[in-house]
Amino acid sequence: MKIRVFHDYHEDKLVPLKYLISFKKGELPWDREKIFVSISAPFEPLGMEDFFPDSLALTVTQGDMILSADKPGKFGIYLPSLRQRATEGGVDYWDVENFIIQVVDLEELLQMSIFV
Repeated sequence: MKIRVFHDYHEDKLVPLKYLISFKKGELPWDREKIFVSISAPFEPLGMEDFFPDSLALTVTQGDMILSADKPGKFGIYLPSLRQRATEGGVDYWDVENFIIQVVDLEELLQMSIFV
């Protein structure tokens, strides 16, 4: 998995907006209930002009994310809701290669600012 954070200017300040998790087709264990992703800061700031996933992506909402006391330094992504969203959208989830998370949703889940 590859993680990138895309930034843009808001009120003359460079702020993180999107957290992109990329993986190869078939690499994600879609048959599991959830996966956990490490949070490791700092992140290299990439501009929004660089944000053009060239492969299929699904948005991960705050409701799709979880925390576990057994997994410090990580957050979980609940896969059944993403499988359902893909299927309802007419997409084979096995073809998905990117998850897009709004940074504000991730920070709210973690209740802290990790992108300083």
